Amino acid sequence: MKIIHQYILTTCLTTFLWHPLSAQEAAAVSKTDTTVVDLSVLAYEPGPFLQIRKERSVTATSSVGGNMLYRTPVPNITNTLYGLLPGLTVKQGSGEPGYDEADLFIRGRASFDNSALVIYIDGFQTTASYFNYLPPSEIESISVLKDPVTLATFGMKGANGVLWVVTKRGFAGKRKVQVQLVSGLQQPVRLTKPYGAYDYARLYNQAVSNDNYALNGYQFQYTPAYTDAQLEDYRNGNGTNVDWYDQVLRKSGYYSDANILFSGGGNDTKYALLLDYMRQRGLYDVPTNATTSNAQIQRFNVRTNLDFNFFKIFEAKVDLGGRIEDRRYPNFNGPSLWNNMARYPANVYPVKDPQTVGWSGTTNFPHNPVASLNALGYTSTHDRTLQANFNLKQKLDFITPGLYLNEAVSFNTWTRTAASKTATYARFNNGVQTTTDKASDIIANGATSVGQYDWKQINITAGYNRTFGKHAFAGALNFLQSNYMTDAGSNNPGSNTGNNIFYHFQTVSGRLHYTNNERYLAELSFGATGSDNYAPRSRGGNRWGFYPALGLGWIISKEDFLADNNLVNYLKLRAGAGLSANDFSTRGRYLYQQYYVGNGSFYTGNNSLTANNGLIQSYAANPGIFAEKSMKYNVGVDATLFNKLSVTVDVFRDNRSDIVIQNNTLMAVYGGILPYVNAGKVTNSGIEASASYNGKAGAVTYTAGAMVSYAKNKIRYMGEIPTVNEFNKATGRPIGSFIGLMADGFYDVTDFNADGTLKSGIPVPTFGAVQPGDLKYKDLDNNGRVDQADNTKIGNPELPSLTYAFNLGVSYKGFDLTALFQGVSGNSVNLLNAQLQSVAFVNNTNVFPMAGNAWAYFPGQGIDTRAGADYPRLTTRANDNNYRTSSFWIKKGAFLRLRNAELGYNLPAAVLKNIHLYKLRLYISAVNAFNWSYVGKNYDLDPETPVGYPAMKSFNAGITLTF
Repeated sequence: MKIIHQYILTTCLTTFLWHPLSAQEAAAVSKTDTTVVDLSVLAYEPGPFLQIRKERSVTATSSVGGNMLYRTPVPNITNTLYGLLPGLTVKQGSGEPGYDEADLFIRGRASFDNSALVIYIDGFQTTASYFNYLPPSEIESISVLKDPVTLATFGMKGANGVLWVVTKRGFAGKRKVQVQLVSGLQQPVRLTKPYGAYDYARLYNQAVSNDNYALNGYQFQYTPAYTDAQLEDYRNGNGTNVDWYDQVLRKSGYYSDANILFSGGGNDTKYALLLDYMRQRGLYDVPTNATTSNAQIQRFNVRTNLDFNFFKIFEAKVDLGGRIEDRRYPNFNGPSLWNNMARYPANVYPVKDPQTVGWSGTTNFPHNPVASLNALGYTSTHDRTLQANFNLKQKLDFITPGLYLNEAVSFNTWTRTAASKTATYARFNNGVQTTTDKASDIIANGATSVGQYDWKQINITAGYNRTFGKHAFAGALNFLQSNYMTDAGSNNPGSNTGNNIFYHFQTVSGRLHYTNNERYLAELSFGATGSDNYAPRSRGGNRWGFYPALGLGWIISKEDFLADNNLVNYLKLRAGAGLSANDFSTRGRYLYQQYYVGNGSFYTGNNSLTANNGLIQSYAANPGIFAEKSMKYNVGVDATLFNKLSVTVDVFRDNRSDIVIQNNTLMAVYGGILPYVNAGKVTNSGIEASASYNGKAGAVTYTAGAMVSYAKNKIRYMGEIPTVNEFNKATGRPIGSFIGLMADGFYDVTDFNADGTLKSGIPVPTFGAVQPGDLKYKDLDNNGRVDQADNTKIGNPELPSLTYAFNLGVSYKGFDLTALFQGVSGNSVNLLNAQLQSVAFVNNTNVFPMAGNAWAYFPGQGIDTRAGADYPRLTTRANDNNYRTSSFWIKKGAFLRLRNAELGYNLPAAVLKNIHLYKLRLYISAVNAFNWSYVGKNYDLDPETPVGYPAMKSFNAGITLTF
């Protein structure tokens, strides 16, 4: 591999250096490079097998170019996709370097089982981990395939939609070299901090006083744990008051990326060679050296795509994509570190014990967050990834014009090794060692293999493309063989994890597209997939499924009554229906086979009993288990108006059936572990729309665009355990709906009798004793008590039903300014998922401003917040009544973000000529610079990343050179 890339690099550099561009060619390159290509109207429909011109396509797709993705300088490619692809919902995750991928959904969620989309890069399926760290500089386009006609050809891989990625290739023309550099500072979008020592102690006094309510004869008497003198010391800065976030974190992290692209070629040979280096350093305030490390990732990418034409009938492609990723982190679990920063009170102890000058720590709070960075060493991983694709096409026009064969193979491998240097430290408090831990010297641990996969695929295609007068035909028949092998430890979730490492499937698929008179369109497609997940016929099952589809279209603007119309320049109606499937279930694999698990013990022996491990079925095997089905429908319209406004609208419906469930409706007399069956049903439907407008006023050119995607689902059947009341059911609700109690304010002192019992007529909760200040719930079934039978749907699911975006751009005499806003609605956030921020004091935790206006009533101290309280009474004890899922904790998750803003300047041609460059662009940009949300404003939480390593915003500067 190394020798191959050295040879390719040497050849490309030599070719470029010996064939420089002329001034006229340079001007052409500069002009071309400054043009932003709108890939929503690609010349050809993206997807497998056929090259159908976009205006003749009957499918629904959306695309974006790599140049647009590059405007958002982030390490993970998933975080560049916000608001750019109608139909794609992108849900932001952690901002931790190396583990910052977003969740991707096409047209919402249509299954309560696996909803993950499938990713294809240059025609072959790959893993999400391989896709996540592709650099934008390597990508030509990313498309969302969501139409039933296209997805049917993917068979059992098409139900959840496909992300179709194409990398950059060479072109027939003079050689071009492009260099891009960008770097910037990264900061948290939102950093939620707890109260300092004074407010912690002040509110803690309320909590312990509330806890003594029953002991004090059901009266609120103030029994503080901290004295006034202690409170005054905290207020004046004389007491211990550690801001753990300030001690652990630096003000900003750092990101940089540099890449160089060599491309060009002639009619017989074309090449594209890309080298890319990226590095991201995290927020931890610790040096990266031989004994400690900040969180960081660095990535080395090389991509070589070669195209050859020879002997007039052969076209060959050689695509080699290699990557090395190096990650380093402190030798302490990242989520646990962030939990400790949130959990440890400011007054628990100083960073270092004043008497011993050792690290502070106690048995209740043993993991000093600063010591976790500086005294435990570091861990690291080293990843190597390779995708090698080889393609050969034979044009068989000598048999009949338009006939061709195509063979392609793909080899995709990944390995990971881990290494570390580790140490321990002693904990002290007030001069006394508090734990048995001893300080140790740092020890280097050797590299060990911790993960790998190997994926081999082969595609064989026979195609035909020909026009007879008014009749145009394009068709292809394809065979795919896929063999995937992974480590047992990183295997599919669900039953039998670790028992199987091989994934085999085959697909025979085809497409036939027909155009009549350039206006009437039809397409037939199918996919027939066989998967080793299912029982062969000899075992009473069937491994193969057949999935057909049909699409129709009508280019109305070609009709005489719209010919040469100045208002409607292009208008097309299209519709499609088709079947696809999903064989990747989170319930597990090989569910047709009987597996056993250890359970309990049985005893044998005469004089003495010996315990023996028992075995039971892990589930009852079902030889008829099969793939989940998806029947999709799509109706759409594409239009161009005034030669400036482009509009696309799609309405869709997805009927899921045969979702794998465990049948909970079986009665207990069944006597065994419930089997998995194909019985679940979901309906998902919605609408998508996008529009773009381009105009010019004098020297000013401007663009505007918008997109909106709405998808709502409903569970029709899920084998749910029968509920007491109809309103308790999750069936009939959207997937992921919150089911909980309806909050009805707080109990007041007037609700209780003198003995602490609730007055007559007030429903009695069954979650433990309550007192004034606790949450009150509605008794929905009116039986005089509040229990689980009063649960109902509250709020919306976490995944938004509505995603929207709008972008603006303006350019003037070399200057350009662009902005992209993206937002969501129709989703909810459960504050209890951020438990350390929302649940104060319980289990030795901290207190955040969310609880700052808690219910409190201590008349003797002049404390009475009852009228305006927005948080239940504080307590140091477990409280099952208050801290359970209810409408009190479910809040609106809608937000709007400025995802990207960029100001750039392209040097004029006269200046470029003097410095012997063909293009020089300077720019500054901001990512996630402004954010508006309900939970951010009212609870100081990020709606997408409320806990852990925060999502990042960044401020960057970059340069692009072409010569």
